[in-house]
Amino acid sequence: MNSDHSVVRHIRSQESETATEVEMLPHGVSKNRLASKYLWLSLLVALIPLIGFASLYDSYFSQLVTRLTEEQLATRVAATQNEFRVFIRERKFEIQALTDQFDSPEYFVPEGRQNISSELESFLRLQVDARSVYGVVFFDEKGEVAWSFPDKREIGLISKNNVYEFEGAELIGPSAYSIERPSGVVLRTSRQLDVNTDQKGSIGLVLRFNSFTEILRGLDQGTTFRVLLQAGDGNTYDVVGQPVNVTENSVQKFSLLPGWSLHVIQDRELVMSPVERMRYWLIILMIFTVAGLFWLHMSISRRLNRQVESLIDSVEQVALGNLETPVAHVQGMEMLRLTQSIERMRLQLKKFIRSTLAIERQATLGQLAAGLAHDIRNPLTTIRTTVAALSRREKNPENKEMMSLVEEEIDRVNDVLENLLNFARPRDPLASRIDAKELLSSVVALVGASARNQNIELRMQCPPSMFLMADEGHVRQVLMNLLLNALEAMSVQGDLIALDGCQKGAEIALSVRDNGQGMPEDILAHIMEPFYTTKSAGTGLGLAICNTLIKSNGGRMSIESTKGEGTTVTVFLPVAEAQE
Repeated sequence: MNSDHSVVRHIRSQESETATEVEMLPHGVSKNRLASKYLWLSLLVALIPLIGFASLYDSYFSQLVTRLTEEQLATRVAATQNEFRVFIRERKFEIQALTDQFDSPEYFVPEGRQNISSELESFLRLQVDARSVYGVVFFDEKGEVAWSFPDKREIGLISKNNVYEFEGAELIGPSAYSIERPSGVVLRTSRQLDVNTDQKGSIGLVLRFNSFTEILRGLDQGTTFRVLLQAGDGNTYDVVGQPVNVTENSVQKFSLLPGWSLHVIQDRELVMSPVERMRYWLIILMIFTVAGLFWLHMSISRRLNRQVESLIDSVEQVALGNLETPVAHVQGMEMLRLTQSIERMRLQLKKFIRSTLAIERQATLGQLAAGLAHDIRNPLTTIRTTVAALSRREKNPENKEMMSLVEEEIDRVNDVLENLLNFARPRDPLASRIDAKELLSSVVALVGASARNQNIELRMQCPPSMFLMADEGHVRQVLMNLLLNALEAMSVQGDLIALDGCQKGAEIALSVRDNGQGMPEDILAHIMEPFYTTKSAGTGLGLAICNTLIKSNGGRMSIESTKGEGTTVTVFLPVAEAQE
């Protein structure tokens, strides 16, 4: 803990020096920069609506003048004429499809309705479901109506007085306009039914008259001119199909079909009305622009102040030594970059402090290990010599094996002392290919007697032929330490320790799990730090050494614990490659 205080004192001394340097900076630099940004932003917000409105205003009049020119009007009329003819041609293609299906003279007689099959009736019904079609009419050889589909109502829409030729088809109508009965136009084409007798029949589509007038909507401009349709009956209709009387003098006529024409009427009064409205909206827009500019300035000022205050609070927390709380993120490109820079500074400072503490702790551990090695190695040497002499005289094989295990444990203690001495600069591991199941079995054999003395079940589960690559002594030492810790933790609660091994991807996971008393979160967060211990007689080096050994072998170690349920420590080591 003395190292922690020294690092904090060093940080605060650096902080006071930095604060002195900051006070020497001119105070107006950042302020002037923000004021300049406010000015340019305010001008930009004010100019964009005005420039945009001026552009729209000018564009409106230029488009208005362009629309009133003869060339522009002629272009639109030509497009409407083309669309009108295309509409009729499409209906001709539909009639052609009908004539391909109804190719027998029996369909072109008054009794033809009874001669059609259910498939042909479905085909006719599909045809009349179109939005622009009222029905289908069949004409006999003399041109008289034989029958109609879906019923005889459509016959009333047929007028023989207004018949016009168009590209080999006949356009009949329109019928008289009335509220009870909609107007219709018949498009009819003939077909030779019998080659030997030259017998002919014809099929007509009864089209909705509004389908013709709706084509004019693309040309009609209510603010500049109106468009009317003069049909074959001599009457004039608007875009919704209602008859109107034309009294204006400024009427331009354009031919659509034989007997059909297009009337364009210009309206000067409708042109000038939008000009007055645009001026009115210009004044309102100016007022709202000024109000919006003021509101925007105040809103940005308050928002920027909140962001700066948030950054100041975060920096003060770092200055006070709170390096665990992340810096609060704020919006805005420059403020976000500043926040990210402060956050990187916090993380680097946190990493620097932890590295410094780790170095000091490792140095302290090295001094402690040197003293322990001097005091422990001499008794261990005497014990090992005595056990070796007794082993040579012992004739009971079972006792002799136990003495051999004692010698191995003494050697392991020597290895632990060697690792303590090298904790500050650990030796490179001697990696070898280790059978995970054999390793766990040997560890269970060493700890089994202690577990039985505490009435604790020691259970092992590991599949065969699973190999890991690591220093066998390091891994054995780590597992022994973890098992002994589990036995000690279960002295109050628990009766099972499970030692498991499995493969997870490119790693071998060796876990020690107990159902003891577990650890709270505040202890779990520091449990692998050197010299951190909750035991009255512990040194806090066991898990720190285990973590160092595992990392030196290219692995990692994780600890999961729940208060009152138990603890699981898992060691992950690389899988050994298969050998031939």
